[in-house]
Amino acid sequence: MMNVLLLITVTLFFGKVAVKLGLSEVIGQLLAGIVVGMSFLNIVHSTNLVHVLSEIGIFILMLSSGLASDMKTMKKYIKASSLIAIMGVAIPVIAFPAAFILMGYSVSVSLFSGIVFSATSISITLAVLAEQKKLTSVVGAIILSAAIIDDVISLLAVTLFSVFIGNGGFNISSLLPLIAFVIGIFLRKTAIADQIFENTNWVGQWIFYPIFFGSIGLNVSIGQLNNKILAIVLFILLAIITKFGGSWIGAKMSGLNNTASKAIGAGMVSRGEMALVITQIGLSSQVISAAVSGELILVIIFSTLIAPILMKPLFANI
Repeated sequence: MMNVLLLITVTLFFGKVAVKLGLSEVIGQLLAGIVVGMSFLNIVHSTNLVHVLSEIGIFILMLSSGLASDMKTMKKYIKASSLIAIMGVAIPVIAFPAAFILMGYSVSVSLFSGIVFSATSISITLAVLAEQKKLTSVVGAIILSAAIIDDVISLLAVTLFSVFIGNGGFNISSLLPLIAFVIGIFLRKTAIADQIFENTNWVGQWIFYPIFFGSIGLNVSIGQLNNKILAIVLFILLAIITKFGGSWIGAKMSGLNNTASKAIGAGMVSRGEMALVITQIGLSSQVISAAVSGELILVIIFSTLIAPILMKPLFANI
């Protein structure tokens, strides 16, 4: 239990420091796990209790995401958001497997990488939109709608992939994130939806999310990544270019002007929590190894750090 309490304390602290520095709280919590885990201090370990609590964290995170999904807004901008989501998924799903295969990875790992980087982080984009007072703008609504569709596609893809291709065979933990997301969407229609969201999100933010994001960092071994630096840099560039380019193309196809299309492209770049959930599903389903998971996590971290830098000037012009 002391192991868990120490993990929660350190990840909460790092998360708040990250926010003060203008970064994502998720990034701070991930870095906390890396610092106290096997890479550096090695004082917190990934025990069975940590694993169980992190699984609960994934469930609550996906439930909250479903509760926060506004179906009315999605219907209003369904054409634009669907095209943006589809193109924003299609290009990473094609480009990443090709790049991974060229770098010598197995076919299953390469295909899985495409699913990981097809996801979009809603929370990072929300924070920048709110900061620039663009949440209620047309572009803001389209980005959020597209990100939700994006994540539904990614969750469906990783669920099917891990069940039918994962080395562990059928694994109920692979289905739980999708089940939680769907439950959240249905609960959204109830009169107590806001109260449920407030309560689950509070418990998540102060207990379960820090354990989940911190536990991911615990298993990252920086020492094993020395010979992968070039590959990681290339994947970071690919993560930014494919999502920006795919979403920009989708926005242009839907009839939006170039300024709005570029802002939408930037708004879809961040991977954050959804990509981390998908990575964790791949790890638990034995689709990827801990070493590959560490590589993916570093790419996710850097793409999430770069995303707000791209978003802020482009959002200012819409």
